[in-house]
Amino acid sequence: MAQYKSAWAEADHFAGLIRAALIRAGLSEDDASRVRGLVTGTGCVYVELGTFRVGAATKLLEALPLARVAPENSDGPKLPAQHRSGCENPHADRKSLD
Repeated sequence: MAQYKSAWAEADHFAGLIRAALIRAGLSEDDASRVRGLVTGTGCVYVELGTFRVGAATKLLEALPLARVAPENSDGPKLPAQHRSGCENPHADRKSLD
């Protein structure tokens, strides 16, 4: 149970950092509140970005440094990803932190 609570704290912490960055980028608090931490039943930590209105999505895109970099090929840029063991499935059973 302690690991699960720690995972919730981690998810909430990173979601809060992203929400703060979105507000600094010009999104409203309402739009930024769509970012939520998620933890699966197995303890995998996720941050869900939610659904944004087009205006908010435009501000988000403009705030991303990689949005200003042309992709090397039609597949787009390749970004490194970190995965916890057993957390590779993005559609794994997940629970909202609501």
